[in-house]
Amino acid sequence: MGSKMVPDGLFTVKKPRKLRWGLMIERPEDADARKALERVPKDSFHQIPNITYPQPPSTWRTPMPPPHFIQPRIVEQPDPASLKKQDIYRKKLEKEKSKSKKKKSEFLLSKFLKQVRPRQKEMYSWNENLDPERLQTLLKYLNSSVELDQLYAAKALGRLGLGEEDVISALYNTFQECNNPILEYEIARSLALLGCLEVSVVKVLIRHLKDVRLNRREDTLAALKVSLQAWSIAELNYIGARSSLTRNLERLVNLEEPLENTTFDAATCLGYLDKSNLIAQETMFMCLATNDWKKKMQALIMLVNQMNIVNDVIIQNILEQLQHSPVCKAILLLVLQMRVCDLTSITVVHVQDVGFTLTEHRADAARLLSNIGLVAIQDEDLEEEVFDVLLDKLYEEPLLVVKQSVALAIEALKMKKRVWDISEKQLKDKDEEVRKRAVMSLAVLGIRNKNIFFYLLEMLDLDTSEDVRIQIVKTFSALGMNNVHVRKSLKDKEQMTGMLASECTKALKILDKNSAVQEELKIQPYRIQ
Repeated sequence: MGSKMVPDGLFTVKKPRKLRWGLMIERPEDADARKALERVPKDSFHQIPNITYPQPPSTWRTPMPPPHFIQPRIVEQPDPASLKKQDIYRKKLEKEKSKSKKKKSEFLLSKFLKQVRPRQKEMYSWNENLDPERLQTLLKYLNSSVELDQLYAAKALGRLGLGEEDVISALYNTFQECNNPILEYEIARSLALLGCLEVSVVKVLIRHLKDVRLNRREDTLAALKVSLQAWSIAELNYIGARSSLTRNLERLVNLEEPLENTTFDAATCLGYLDKSNLIAQETMFMCLATNDWKKKMQALIMLVNQMNIVNDVIIQNILEQLQHSPVCKAILLLVLQMRVCDLTSITVVHVQDVGFTLTEHRADAARLLSNIGLVAIQDEDLEEEVFDVLLDKLYEEPLLVVKQSVALAIEALKMKKRVWDISEKQLKDKDEEVRKRAVMSLAVLGIRNKNIFFYLLEMLDLDTSEDVRIQIVKTFSALGMNNVHVRKSLKDKEQMTGMLASECTKALKILDKNSAVQEELKIQPYRIQ
């Protein structure tokens, strides 16, 4: 009762037979094939390969590429052989090493000196020769181991303008061996001032043209302007890195405003390099519209003398420069400082407050008219206007050197005979101011014949205007007419009183002084034709 009842039929059922894997495998029906399969030996337990999981990636990797194949990379990494050829830093290092080892210059100085004329010592305002010991001291400083001494010597040799063979050779050798960029620039600048425009020198100056400092660019342009002007006058073909220099100067002109000093200096250098450069020509024409008289005069000189450009605009600006250039303020300043009473005795005086030579602009304007010539002036229908301006400047101009430049322009333009005719006719005018102007014109142009000379002597005795008579005395002394008739007339008037007598005394002293100088220098006195 306490045990469960088990059905009797449970023990009578037979258990199913276990299936073998071998019966489930397909076997070939052919007896021969079955025998061949049975003859294949079965692997034992120790012959089964030991496989570890996870398996390595090489199991699924494609076949390895050939050895010569280079897998592409994001950053190209050349092999060591090509790396040695392409490394710019390695090239720069090797170049510096070879430069330091190179003590002697490869620059053919003898060939250069045959092409370049030795520059005169323009820095001196007096006629004084440089002491040879001083020059040797500067060359010694240039080879010194102290960089400050080298810097001082490089600046001094450049400013002295000594374009001698030993000076240029010493500067160039030091330039090749120095590693200080400041010293390298100063030597390159001095070499440029001396006329040496070798490739390495020009490249250093080009590098400093790109300097962010304005004073450094202006200093470099000043040296280039002097050297390129001398180069254009000498008409030499050799100049180093010319295309690169032209390109950088054009970039400098386009970089800033047209009326800036740096732009104007760069355009001036471009004009010396290539007179047909359109950028330089455009800048010069733009400067003609400025109120800066100095810059306008420099632009006119560049357009006429260097670029050979002449039109009505240029001629009108030259006449304006000749008439209205602000010289009067400088003259008044000079009179106050030096107490100069006779303005006709002033020739060339430098005034620091004005910043330029007093007579430079007006005299240069008269010279430009001479360079242009009568034919070009006639082509622009400006002959009468030019003649009237030159005629007025003969007596209106207070400075003698400008009057002389005007007289030379009148002679170059073949207007002298016409001016003579007008002035001689004005001597007989009723207006004393007209007669005075005519006498002043003859004092510059000279006396054409003996008839006019004796007529002036007669006017000295009989003219009713004392101002006219005083002007005749000044004319005789200015022309250096030291003959018997003039001396007799002056001595007679010296016995009188007043301004005329004192002027005759001054004239006699001037004639005596001129006579002594003419005898010493064996110069013939002024003679009437």
